[in-house]
Amino acid sequence: MTPIGVEASARAPAGVPAAAAVMARAGGENFPVAGRLLGRALREDLFAIYGFARLADELGDTFEGERLAALDWLEAELDLAFAGCAQHPLLVGLQPTLARRGLPRAPFVRLIEANRMDQRVERYATWQQLREYCALSADPVGELVLGVFGLAGPKRVALSDSICTGLQLIEHCQDVAEDLAAGRIYLPAEDLERFGCTPAQLEGEHAPAPLRELLAFEVARARSCFDAGAPLIGELHGRARLAVAAFLAGGRAGADAIEAAGYDVLAATPRAGRARFLSVLATTLMRDSRRRPPGPASDLARDYAQCEAITRRQAANFYYGIRLLPRERRQAMSAVYAFARRIDDIGDGGLAAAEKLRLLDTEAIALRKLEAGGDPLPCGHGHDPVIAALGDARSRFALPDGALGALIDGVRMDVEGRSYESFEELVLYCRRVAGAIGRLCLAIFALRRDRIGLAEAEALADDLGVALQITNILRDVREDAENGRVYLPAEDLRRFDLLGGEEMGATAAHIAELARAASSPQLAEQHAEELARMAALIRFQAARGGEWFARGMTLGALLDRRSAACLLAMAGIYRRLLDRIERDPLAAFATRMSLPAHEKALVAARGMLGRGG
Repeated sequence: MTPIGVEASARAPAGVPAAAAVMARAGGENFPVAGRLLGRALREDLFAIYGFARLADELGDTFEGERLAALDWLEAELDLAFAGCAQHPLLVGLQPTLARRGLPRAPFVRLIEANRMDQRVERYATWQQLREYCALSADPVGELVLGVFGLAGPKRVALSDSICTGLQLIEHCQDVAEDLAAGRIYLPAEDLERFGCTPAQLEGEHAPAPLRELLAFEVARARSCFDAGAPLIGELHGRARLAVAAFLAGGRAGADAIEAAGYDVLAATPRAGRARFLSVLATTLMRDSRRRPPGPASDLARDYAQCEAITRRQAANFYYGIRLLPRERRQAMSAVYAFARRIDDIGDGGLAAAEKLRLLDTEAIALRKLEAGGDPLPCGHGHDPVIAALGDARSRFALPDGALGALIDGVRMDVEGRSYESFEELVLYCRRVAGAIGRLCLAIFALRRDRIGLAEAEALADDLGVALQITNILRDVREDAENGRVYLPAEDLRRFDLLGGEEMGATAAHIAELARAASSPQLAEQHAEELARMAALIRFQAARGGEWFARGMTLGALLDRRSAACLLAMAGIYRRLLDRIERDPLAAFATRMSLPAHEKALVAARGMLGRGG
């Protein structure tokens, strides 16, 4: 009989796997689900949790019927299990564990939600987006395991999250071909691009060099997650320590297997043998049982180090200037850039517009909580090094509230497909996505208040941000057009007779076609007149950008020496790039123009001497 207040679930959809078929998968995991040394009661509880998680995965991955409906059924069955009247054998078997251990409902629901996400999302643009998926698909298992031992405190759960995310990453690396066959790619698009690896290279009999290099990077990332969570072993004792150490050792042994296979996961799925697992387990128990979680200071240093690594890897132009700052200011600038990079990656990624807007809303909520002094992390998310570093930078340098929110608003304009009728409308966009960054940089720089007021300095920083964004727009005209975006104002496109239609898509297609012509001598001759008009338009916009640079660069004289050196280096590189675009606009139109490393270094050196450009 169903208790009052609990609705009976619908009959199980046809084809829901039987309990025996689900549990047969336990032997193929990287980790032992429940070792015999744990004792009968603990093993039953751990197997019950595994059975639920595995059933959710089967419904999300291999079920041949309507998967979302099946997952809805599973959530209803979960509610019945909490009421003590489930029907499916795996949920019936879960009931004693729920009652005995007092486990919460939320982690189970997150496991279901991860499988719902698998039906909506096929690819992840950034590591941060994939990390958010792992917070649903993997981290709840660790929380539930700790719950079985009565040890699921916030500190231990945060460490467990790192281990579980590492386990999920190793599984993604092992299952590249299997996931691709299911229409999914769990390797972040930003990493694929970084290593020059295309989706087509994820299939075949052997992994090509770009894929192997990418997998080496992802395995190293997983090992970092394992190391970050390893102090949990030292927090536990007895059977709890043994159980969690086995999970961690399974992940590390899986990483070893991938490395031993030369990262060729396409030839065969690399799996660690029992002897390798036991060896890693012994090492884990001996080494990590003595480790303790790092203190707040070392945590923060690690957070800043990650932000600096992001900046160094993805912002070569800015990093030439940032590295000229004193340590604390350099760290704060890196934290600002790392967050801005995350927002840009959401806007530029391959997700559907609705999903991008949802992610932007999530980041905006975290930012508002941070600015209000609360916990910025949504429920279910582990430690976020970028947000942690940004929070510390905000406390040290009084970063202006609303500036990063303006950046998010600007990226929303990108996602919504906004076009710009006038230059004034474009300037509003530039102020949001770049002027806001200028104001944040100003807060970190050492401003000589005896020479200028803060409001006047912020206006100059805002102008300089607009100049940098105009340069970005002119550098990326072709790339943006090929992605369906046009930032050049419609009034200017009409002025130079280059408007491809009233709809942005038509104009983008027209500009992309012209850009392809610019890179082909034969086609360039056929489109000579239009290309001449495009060159004139680019020069016209570059001259505008020069005027914004002229105003914004005066800020350098109002800063202390090292802050001025940073500004002159960062802005000087972009100023040179703009000059190069203005001198040869069709070369910039045909291909993405950049400065060679030695020229960037020269600009940075001139910045140290107090000379811009």
